[in-house]
Parts: sequence; structure tokens; C-alpha cells
Amino acid sequence: MPVPMPTAVVLIVCKTVVAGPADQNAAYTGYENRQWATEHSMMVCRRQEVQLYDQAEAMGAAAQPFNQQRCQRAGISLGVNWDQAHRGSSYRFWRIACPVPIVDTKTGDIIAWKMPECGRRDIVVCEVDTAI
Repeated sequence: MPVPMPTAVVLIVCKTVVAGPADQNAAYTGYENRQWATEHSMMVCRRQEVQLYDQAEAMGAAAQPFNQQRCQRAGISLGVNWDQAHRGSSYRFWRIACPVPIVDTKTGDIIAWKMPECGRRDIVVCEVDTAI
């Protein structure tokens, strides 16, 4: 029996710095000219695991299986919402990651799922790893 995908998304948010001249309309638009901050040629990021629930199911609708497509769709929306909720922070949403299957090589069955790491070790240093 296959193991269902966990209903969780990993958000990777990374540190940014203000770069270049300020936008002359920033007081009205809120726009900041930001770029990814690097330390020793590495992006400094945080990994935040977000548990999800199906509101429609909680209200009595039939359960929908959580899959890669739903994970990615939810992750993009969560990332945009994260940026809006953390405007005063120097961190910005960089990418999402969905659960990764662990497959039995003999049978091809999914036996478990693993939550992804912070990011590629050659370009990212993960300073915080949390579940929210």
C-alpha cells in the first residue's frame, strides 16, 4: 500500500540587501530595489516547513489527495503571502520544495516521504530550519 504524500510545503526564504539608488516613488509604491545577499559567495537562507490542511475537507467536502501539483500551487501562494507578511524583514521568498518520495528499489513502491533540505549546498547556507 503506497504511503500518501504529507500535506506540507517547505518555503526557502533568503536574505536580501537594498541595492542601487532608492526608487523616487518608494514612499507611494513601497518598492525597494533588493538583491540576494551573499556571504562568502553563498546565499543565506532559512528553511520553513509549513503544515497544510484542506479547509474544504474540514467543512465536509470529499478529501482530495495531496500531490506534487497541489504542493507546488500551494507553495507559490504561501511564498507570495510570506513576502507580503514580512515586508519589514530583509528576507524574501526564494523557492518552495515539496516532499520527496523514498522508493523501495525492488518493488518501486513509495515506502515513505522526506521533507527537502534547505537548498543546494554549493550556493546556499541555511541558518535556520523551522516548522511553522
